[in-house]
Amino acid sequence: MRKEFLAVALLVLLPAGRLCHAADTPRVDPQTGQVRVLFMGDALFGAGFVTPMIALDPMVKLTPVPVEFITFQYASIVEAAASLRMYVPRTEQRMREEYDVVIIADAREPFFPPNIQTWIKKGVIDGGMGFLMGGGPQSFSGQGDAHPSWDPSPVADILPCKLTGEAWGLGSQYRLVPERGYEDHPLVRNIPWQQCPLFAHQRVGERPGCVVVGRSDRNPPNSPILLYMEMGEGRTEAFVFDWGGNGPQFFHRWEYGPLFMSNLIYYAAKVSIPEDVSLFLKLRTRLTSFYVTRSFAISVIDFAEKFGGNLRRAEAELGNADLLRKEVVRLYIKGEYEDSMVALDKAFAKIGEVTNIALKAKDEALMWVYLIEWFTVSGTAMVTGFILWTLMVRRAAYRTVGVTRFQL
Repeated sequence: MRKEFLAVALLVLLPAGRLCHAADTPRVDPQTGQVRVLFMGDALFGAGFVTPMIALDPMVKLTPVPVEFITFQYASIVEAAASLRMYVPRTEQRMREEYDVVIIADAREPFFPPNIQTWIKKGVIDGGMGFLMGGGPQSFSGQGDAHPSWDPSPVADILPCKLTGEAWGLGSQYRLVPERGYEDHPLVRNIPWQQCPLFAHQRVGERPGCVVVGRSDRNPPNSPILLYMEMGEGRTEAFVFDWGGNGPQFFHRWEYGPLFMSNLIYYAAKVSIPEDVSLFLKLRTRLTSFYVTRSFAISVIDFAEKFGGNLRRAEAELGNADLLRKEVVRLYIKGEYEDSMVALDKAFAKIGEVTNIALKAKDEALMWVYLIEWFTVSGTAMVTGFILWTLMVRRAAYRTVGVTRFQL
């Protein structure tokens, strides 16, 4: 009896954010183990957006819906909402079955029909889905009449923060400071937040039952920036920072930016976040480099193929490199990061062979192009030179044509 009392007392005394959710079951694809993410809002693949950071994580299967782009194409809310419905699941059941985490960032509330918002709300509370809202002038409390507040709405009901009605604004730079007692929280631990200045953000309040993991050091100080809340069977998060566009340039260049975006998605899906941040960061950086190197090798193969190069060996080795890449992803999803790094080194060596083979095939193919061009230019020069020599130099060998006059 005394042990039970002590256990209950310990749970009551511990802060909500420090509780160990040992019984939580990760919300992932049962077939692949990946977190299926539906990202609606500024989900654009380009400079200044977080979409590439998310897409390059092997643990994430991303479905981007660039609502910001859709709104540029349509003049009315009705037309834009109708277009949005083309990208999202048609039923509540499909929403729960096809996605594990839903992200909405910098998207206007009126563009989301009430039934879709209700599916998200029920999917979180009853289905255990994760939800994350990112900042921007169209998120949280909005900005003026053009970008109305999300309150009231079904999505606002599951936010871990209160919408104060204060508008989005730029202001001066600020930095995220981990809440006292939460420095070792999985979302923020071992991340040097002082390295990355942030810019625009909303002003939100703390909802009863939420956990504030990070606050702003200014603009204004102690303003909640990173919050989460257990919502029924699921978990919701708010990162009150405008991560899209040209303003947050430091965040996009920050080496820890992709790692933190992964932390947000993993935690929303109740997937364990790696404790060895240095190894995780190194692996993510190497994975990005691998994808860049692989893209270069494929571009060389495509270029050489246009000139008739023999790329059969290169394509075969590329297939072997892709098999190694799949092994890297498999180990990564299982959380075996050290083994994944070893497999990645092998994949890098193989893709290096592919690149060398493709470059050699390219050189061989272009050699014949250069030879043909040389013979063509040389032959043309010889023919024209002979004609010029015949007409100009050997003109003395020909008899001068006499002058004739036509007379009647």
